[in-house]
Amino acid sequence: MSALAPRHRTILRTAAACAAVTAAVLGPVSGAFAAAPAKGAVASAYTQVRGEADGGGTYVRTVKVADGSSVVKIYRMGPGHYRADGFFDDGQSFGSIEATPAEPYVAGDLNGMIITLSSKGEVASWFAKARPTGPHTETLADGKTVVQVTELGDQHYRAVLVDKGGRTLGTMEVDGEAKFRAATKVGSLWVVLETDGSVTSYVAR
Repeated sequence: MSALAPRHRTILRTAAACAAVTAAVLGPVSGAFAAAPAKGAVASAYTQVRGEADGGGTYVRTVKVADGSSVVKIYRMGPGHYRADGFFDDGQSFGSIEATPAEPYVAGDLNGMIITLSSKGEVASWFAKARPTGPHTETLADGKTVVQVTELGDQHYRAVLVDKGGRTLGTMEVDGEAKFRAATKVGSLWVVLETDGSVTSYVAR
C-alpha cells in the first residue's frame, strides 16, 4: 500500500459495519476499498458517518494520525459511543467514523492510511503495506497471532484469528454486498480485513 497521496487529491471511500464475534474481546466492523471520488469530495459508506465537525457529542481530545500532519478529534456521544472527525492540517475535513456498543470497532482508509476507533474512544492509525489477498494464512504484526482467511464468495471473506496454540480468538467477516471492511482489536493488536481478502494489522504503542 502506497503512502498518502497528495493532500486533497483523492479521498477513498470508507466504510464500517459490524461483523460476527466469537470472543468477548472482539467486536469487528466491515467495509471495502473503492475508487476515489471526485476531487475535493468526502465520500463515505460508513454505517454512521458525518463529514463535518459539528455532529454533537462532548469533545475528548485531538490525536495526530500516521501521516504526521492530519488529526482526528474525538467526541463522546454516549456510553460506549465515540466519534472521530478527521481533518487535514489546513482544517479541511476528510470524514468521520463512529464506534458504538453494537459496532465496537470501526476503521476507515484514507489513501492507504488506516484509521481505527473503538467504542472506548481508543484510536490508532498506520499505513497499510502490500500484503497477500484472497484465501491465505499469515502471522500478524504482533508476531504471534495468526489469521486464517477463507473465501466464501465474491468479495466475501472470513478471517479467523488464532493464537500460537491454535485457540480461536475471534472471527471477522466482510461481504462486498453489504459489509466492506472488518476491524477488531485483541489486546494492543488492531486488525482490519478487506473485501479482497487482505489483512492489515498494527500494534498500538
